[in-house]
Amino acid sequence: MKRILCILIVGLVAFSTIESKAQVASLKSVYDLTSDTVVNAATVTLTTSPKLSDLNAPTTIWVSVTKISGTVGGTISLQGSLDGTNFKAINTPETQTALATITATDATNTYHWRLNSSPFLYYRVSWTGTGTMSARFSAQIMRAK
Repeated sequence: MKRILCILIVGLVAFSTIESKAQVASLKSVYDLTSDTVVNAATVTLTTSPKLSDLNAPTTIWVSVTKISGTVGGTISLQGSLDGTNFKAINTPETQTALATITATDATNTYHWRLNSSPFLYYRVSWTGTGTMSARFSAQIMRAK
């Protein structure tokens, strides 16, 4: 019994250590809000702020979409920047082709990208809507350390 309890405690300490080393941040709108609304064919962006550290860490960018009205659609893309001003679609390192974009579905949904490393100091999620729609979205970035 003592052995099982000891193993559980060691496992819990190891898990909490891994968890505490991850860096998680919300991306923000130009209004410094953690979410924004896309209406019809408008383009809205959410950006990391301030710049992120640990460039070689695996990174996950998570996007959450909440349908408000209409037929939700459009393209969601991931962009990177070295200076926080000039953003460009991220290319895959192997082929230097654009990283896959996401086509928003007509529903409340979540999407993500997973990068093996993080070559940029700033990230931005850009969503260009389509048709007659209104949807709120938010994004988070997590870097393992």
